Formats: sequence, C-alpha cells, structure tokens
Amino acid sequence: MSTIDLMLLGALMKQPMNAYEIKKVMEYRKIKSWIKISSPSVYKNLVKLYKSGFLDGQMVREGEMPEKMIYTVNDKGKKYFMQLMQKYSEEPGVLHIDFSAFIANLSYVDRETGLKMIENLQNSLVHQRDVIKEEISKKINRASFYGMATIELHLQTYTLFCEWAEKFKRQYSENTENTEKN
Repeated sequence: MSTIDLMLLGALMKQPMNAYEIKKVMEYRKIKSWIKISSPSVYKNLVKLYKSGFLDGQMVREGEMPEKMIYTVNDKGKKYFMQLMQKYSEEPGVLHIDFSAFIANLSYVDRETGLKMIENLQNSLVHQRDVIKEEISKKINRASFYGMATIELHLQTYTLFCEWAEKFKRQYSENTENTEKN
C-alpha cells in the first residue's frame, strides 16, 4: 500500500489514461510537492497495479504513433482505492522532515557556520512558503476545493516552519554564546 498507488488510482478514477498522461497530471497538480513521487515511480507503480489486477489495460494506436496502454480502474482497483482511502484517513502517517537530520547534527559545526546554515534553512523555508503563496494566488479560481485544501495545508506547514526556524535561531544563538563563554 502506498500513497503513490492512491494518487495513481485517484487520477484514473476520473478518466482512463496512458502513463504519459498520468505523469503530466501529476506534474500539473504538482504532486511532487505533496508526496515523494517521480516519473519512474509513476511508470513502475502503474505496471505493478496493472499486474496486480487493479487496472485494466487496452493497447491503442493513434495514427503513426506507437501503441500505448490506456489504463482503467476496474472493480478490484476501486476496492483497493477505497482501502487506501480508509487507511490514510485512519493512519495519516509520520511526517518526515528532511532538515531534522541537519538540526540533529548542528552541534558538530562551529557557531558562526551554524548560524549561517540556520539562515540558509530559514531562507529556503521562506522561499518555499512564498512559492506556495504565489501558487495560491494564481490558481485560486482554477484549483479544485481538494487541491486548494492541500495547498493551504502546505502553506500553513511552511508558515509554521518559518516561525519555528526564527525561534530556533534565537535559541541556538543564545545557547552557543553561553557555551562559548563557559
């Protein structure tokens, strides 16, 4: 069970598509900013879902173009989709924040370097927050209710990260200053 399976099945619930079209939907919806998904994982998971019997496939040819597989969610796939929806509604998962590894190892650098690195982190978080704000302003009339809810969740998350980073920088500065004096 994976979030990638859920996103792929969800895309196909709307309409049958080939792998390239699904990849384009994932790019357009900016799914990479919500979950860890790559183009190879889209293709790999589609094949896995097909071989597992959750998708039906039909080879089609349009004009001189090569044949391509059009995927459709079947009844077994719809049941699996509902299982995944249930699972993630009951078990939202653990939030893994990659910069936690940076924070955990910050004591191994000197104070000046640490402060510069924290500022880099802050700038990156602020940038990401601002990108999301811009995305909201562009898509406010086009995005679905569910898409907007996800984007707003990410905006609130990055806003919280920015506030936390400012507080952490102050605490780090005070803590390392006191450590140097002792």
